[in-house]
Amino acid sequence: MSTAFTNCQYGADAERTHDFAGIANFNESMYVNFLDPVSQLGGLIRIGNRPTLGYAEASVQLTLPGGAIAFRAGRESSHANDGFASQGLEIVAEEPTRTVRIIYRNTVARIATPALLADRGRQALKNSPSEPCEISLTFEASTPLFVTTDDDGDCTPGSSTIASDHYEQFGHVTGTIRVGSRTWTLERATSFRDHSWGPREWASYTGEWLAAWLADGTAITAYGEFEPSGVRASGGVVVTADGGFHPITDYTVHTDYAGEATYAGRHTGLVRARGLPLLILDGTIRHFVPVTQRTEDRALRMGQMTVEFAHGLGGWGIAEFLRPIRS
Repeated sequence: MSTAFTNCQYGADAERTHDFAGIANFNESMYVNFLDPVSQLGGLIRIGNRPTLGYAEASVQLTLPGGAIAFRAGRESSHANDGFASQGLEIVAEEPTRTVRIIYRNTVARIATPALLADRGRQALKNSPSEPCEISLTFEASTPLFVTTDDDGDCTPGSSTIASDHYEQFGHVTGTIRVGSRTWTLERATSFRDHSWGPREWASYTGEWLAAWLADGTAITAYGEFEPSGVRASGGVVVTADGGFHPITDYTVHTDYAGEATYAGRHTGLVRARGLPLLILDGTIRHFVPVTQRTEDRALRMGQMTVEFAHGLGGWGIAEFLRPIRS
């Protein structure tokens, strides 16, 4: 077996699932995204195990050329945490820290107007055509595993509870995606993945997140969170084309987004990282998908989007605005 591809405390053993005893709101999840800036095909794929709450959740969200999305999300009963498989989706670390297989065989709803998911999600899914979907992708790592918050593994830079252990990795995906009668072949499309475990409370913070790939080979994962005091906490890493890791000291996003179903503005962010000049990222939003996460007493709007910087010539990204909303 090859040496673990990591520059943090997590190695090959961390790719397995973990003990959840005694953690009432335990969540363990695998997440992979990807984006092909030429075809505009992108995806967000995630499985989350909530064994103490009695379910596993899976989501497949594909951004399709032209603005529509293909979407499936749901839960099924499960008290186990022995792998990442649910509702036809499976994510497997084939060579831990280096390659991951993503397989999906089920249906998706083709949603022409993603804004309907904000407040009428069930109705939008019910009224949208259902199509068969097959995904067969292999993620290949281009960077070692890394963490973003001073090597402690915490998922976010602020005080919110998202996960106590967490690592990330950049890479590329290769394979095929079929939705209905149309098939796309991806060849080394830019990709990002993470794995987290521990207590999780989705509706716990206001902030922004970005995974971006610039034309010069730079990759960025950036987090910004507003603390209850109003202080901004930032985290993340800029990985330059020469393989250098530069911790982010400040990530500021200029937006008036407050959780609405649509957003007509741009994605404008400033990234300051140790050892690098200021990065100014100003992009056109190509897809905007408002997803709502609810708990018993709170609700969170996740405005998910694909972004093009300088018409895709300067780079591209997948981003989120996270805002609390009224339940």
